[in-house]
Amino acid sequence: MGDQQDSQQDEPPELIDLLRFTTTCLGLGIPAPKVAGDFRFGLEDLRQRGILPLEEVARIRAVTAGEATDRPEEWAAGFAEGYRSAWAAAVLSVLDTRGVVFDKHLHRGLNLCLDTDKLTRFLDRAVTATHEADLVAGEPSQRSPDGS
Repeated sequence: MGDQQDSQQDEPPELIDLLRFTTTCLGLGIPAPKVAGDFRFGLEDLRQRGILPLEEVARIRAVTAGEATDRPEEWAAGFAEGYRSAWAAAVLSVLDTRGVVFDKHLHRGLNLCLDTDKLTRFLDRAVTATHEADLVAGEPSQRSPDGS
């Protein structure tokens, strides 16, 4: 029991609160699929607020999904990769829907981006951007020292 308490002290209090809320909901008889959806929504909220990194969200989902019993690390890595890919696609979709012209380098850069916080900022900016430059304003250059 002491080991479990020690590991809980390492977790953010917001995550502990989410876990308590989830177990309380299950204990009250709320249908498990509804509780699971709320739990995933809560994890995403913690990620967007910078409390949990994507890799930790993926690890938690791997353990709780029930689908990753054999190789949770691989499941978590695949989840994180798919998540980043979906956010990159969402940025491009918003820009395309709004008629903002962008070149292939933006497409490539978004799909290679490993920083979920940056992808989140890009998606927020895509909603109001009128030019590609509006999307990346204030961000450090993604170019390598050789200019590629």
